[in-house]
Amino acid sequence: MNAADDAFERRLHEAVALADRGALPAAIEHLHALLLDRPQVTALRQLLARCHLRAGDRDAALAVVTHPSLIADRATLYAVVADFAGAGAWQEHAALLEAVARHDPADYEAVLALAAALHALGCPSAALHWARHASALRPSEPMPRAIAATALVDRGDVEAGLADYRALPMQEGDAEHAARQLVLMHYDPALDAAAMSAAIRAYARRFLPPPERIEPRSRAPGQRLRIGWVSPRLGDGPVPTFLAGLLRAFDRERHEHVLIDLAGTHTRVARSMLSQGDTWVDASHLDDGALLQRLRALQLDVLVDLAGHSTTNRLRVLARRAAPLQLTWLDWFDTTGVAAIDAFVGDPWLTPPGSAADFSETIAMLPSGRFCYTPPRDAVEVSRAGDGPVVFASFNRLAKLNDGVLDAWARILLQCDDARLVLRARHFGEAATRAHVAARFATRGIDERRLELGGALSYRDLLEAYRRVDVALDPFPFSGCTTTCDALWMGCPVVTLEGRTYVGRQSASLLHRLGATDWIATGADDYVARALHLAGGVDALRAARATLRERTLVALCDARHHADEFARMIQARWRAHHPA
Repeated sequence: MNAADDAFERRLHEAVALADRGALPAAIEHLHALLLDRPQVTALRQLLARCHLRAGDRDAALAVVTHPSLIADRATLYAVVADFAGAGAWQEHAALLEAVARHDPADYEAVLALAAALHALGCPSAALHWARHASALRPSEPMPRAIAATALVDRGDVEAGLADYRALPMQEGDAEHAARQLVLMHYDPALDAAAMSAAIRAYARRFLPPPERIEPRSRAPGQRLRIGWVSPRLGDGPVPTFLAGLLRAFDRERHEHVLIDLAGTHTRVARSMLSQGDTWVDASHLDDGALLQRLRALQLDVLVDLAGHSTTNRLRVLARRAAPLQLTWLDWFDTTGVAAIDAFVGDPWLTPPGSAADFSETIAMLPSGRFCYTPPRDAVEVSRAGDGPVVFASFNRLAKLNDGVLDAWARILLQCDDARLVLRARHFGEAATRAHVAARFATRGIDERRLELGGALSYRDLLEAYRRVDVALDPFPFSGCTTTCDALWMGCPVVTLEGRTYVGRQSASLLHRLGATDWIATGADDYVARALHLAGGVDALRAARATLRERTLVALCDARHHADEFARMIQARWRAHHPA
């Protein structure tokens, strides 16, 4: 080693020592100087990128590593890719993978990883492009085809995506793809409740373990019933919206609450949820065996599953039975098909008479409704902002906007002069997807100037956006729930089509409780007619927004009544399963 090499090694050790002490600006300065001297040393680039990531400068980290020397050094490159993922720098992670894929389009692993990264980022059109490229490189591999099919669904090409997903060659024991299909089929306009039930039960028989017998704990007279609530989404989505108010209003003298977090969530909402329980269990790090052991050690009387077959569920554990009485509720819409799940929590409109045949569980009815909406803490003004032509809107996810939905919405716009349609969803953040959806409307005679397509907003900004909306349009067959409640809270009537599936009746259930049955359609023609009828009285709608909020507060937000009803239902189920 010559003197120059000795000096380089000494300066490198100094930079590493600075980084280890947390002196990141000084370490970055040292490493930049070293890189000017030896720009081809890829380990330097990796170390410098790590320092930039630790300092929170993701752009600088990406600039350092998008260099031909690192692109050519695949071992170091993929370590850097992992660094970006570990830092949660997902945009930059995808950008680095794209640089690799464009440098070597024949690199299957890089192309596939890019497709998966873009899909996770909510860029379905780009994910579709690269997934198809990966599939062309290895036609026999199912993974790129699965990503492509899901990307089609995510950008609204529901029928094509579902057909492609069903055509995938399923390997024996491929539970992940089969479970994903259970979620996707809720977007299928062709399926009814019986078909859904059959598919779910077949999956459960094939992939989930049989139940085991466990004995209930000994409870002293008057001792509280211990209820566990298990979910991967305690910190986001619909779970806090419908669970928080319920737990706050529950009778704590008779019930003890254990919140089991499957995702290790640390958001503000999750911290707020923590205060609603007597015990909080972070189960995100536990495998199936350890989770079952932990749940049984809690000696729960009742376990309420809040996920069903939705993403990152742990039904494999609940199928073996973690508590003497197990219910499913909230973030799933059908049977679980699981023998150890004893009851599905329904209501008279979501699960009307005749529904029992579609469930392996007993249906435990909440007579006043399955959900209680927790109004937002931020007091957003309900009045209409501005005047002008009628504005229709839907803030549901793009995957719900199948061809039949767009057909109906186009008919409404064509018959309502000057009306506009505002659509907001996460995937509209991608320009290519906005252009694709605008083109779908154009084939139906709708000029893009009558559309406003926008990406995700903060919750408060989303509520504010409703102030420029007159009528909310519910998609079908996958109807809204949280979005419907938000619209009603903001004084917007919601037009829904009551469907043949349970997920297709969520909005109808809410509107029945509100006494707004004239907003519930029985078919596509009726749906269009009801939307046009509301638009014809837009001045009256705008004047009645505050009244609609008051009605919503009374009909859908009575947490005390909901909690009392839920508690009576659980107590009744407990007595039925374990009579004294």
